[in-house]
Amino acid sequence: MLSTLRDYQDPEISSTIRDTNVYGREDEKLGSVDDAVINPESGDLRYLVVEAGWLKSRRFVVPADHVYAYGDTDDDLYVNLSKAEVESLPVFDEACLASEDAFAAYEREYQSISSPRSHTTTGRPSQHLLRLQNRIRDFHNGNRARAAQRETRANSVATYSATTVHPTGVYGVYSDRKDVEQTVQALKEKGFASSDISVVFPNPSMTKEFAIEKNTKAPEGALAGGGTGFVIGGVLGWLAGIGTLAIPGVGPLIAAGPIVAALAGAGAGGAIGGIAGALVGLGLPELEAKRFEAAIKQGRILLSVHSPDMRAAENARKVLDKYGAKEVFLSGERQAA
Repeated sequence: MLSTLRDYQDPEISSTIRDTNVYGREDEKLGSVDDAVINPESGDLRYLVVEAGWLKSRRFVVPADHVYAYGDTDDDLYVNLSKAEVESLPVFDEACLASEDAFAAYEREYQSISSPRSHTTTGRPSQHLLRLQNRIRDFHNGNRARAAQRETRANSVATYSATTVHPTGVYGVYSDRKDVEQTVQALKEKGFASSDISVVFPNPSMTKEFAIEKNTKAPEGALAGGGTGFVIGGVLGWLAGIGTLAIPGVGPLIAAGPIVAALAGAGAGGAIGGIAGALVGLGLPELEAKRFEAAIKQGRILLSVHSPDMRAAENARKVLDKYGAKEVFLSGERQAA
């Protein structure tokens, strides 16, 4: 189904060309642009819809690729038609846009009447019209890019949910990096896998507090976008999937573990965005998810442990409690109650 300017939620698109004067042969004013017919798949302009005032608000169309600049300025448009030829053109009614078949029938009638002279004359391209075309194409390209991003994010979260999300998770926040390191070390010693433990560090300045220079012999664990010149050192370098992320409304983060895939989606497809949306996608109640997001925004560190059962989750919770985690929450508590 074809689109018109009214279908775009962008005031600059609708105002770029509307009310522009259109002149024909012998400097006759044929009317002013009222709308445009646009291919919704490509964003290409097909026709300009012109309202001919002298014909009691009668509307007609002209092919967009046969419209040129009028005179020496770019304020008005020119089409190679006369008033008499316009009067013979079929009236444009938006009802013909209801389906491709309906518009195809209108086009056949139009082409059977339209003067061939309007399809052979060339002129100076209208920058006015080119700006409109470029803006519409940018709008379409942006929509396609956003749709691709949404699909990629949704697939990331779906893959994560299908392959790595466990029935229970233990979450806690820390103010001190050293407490986080001690917790990770203790979890490692108790047999938890690196792929079961996630950490989220806010604030790029914090990276220098727990990262060390690449020229040392520290364990590997390169940050995504390794131009930072740092690697994660110590026990934190043991965690899986270390990477940098930028979450709208939160800012740059460094994260490690299975939570990275969920954060990359940032709650894609849900009503809640950002970190809270990602945590809700992992099974946290919305209230708890927002509480943890607020803690990260305040500069605190989130640590989570994804466990195969409640027994393992309880063991993880004891470790978090021992090493100073605050606001510890066990995501399976409601199911276990």
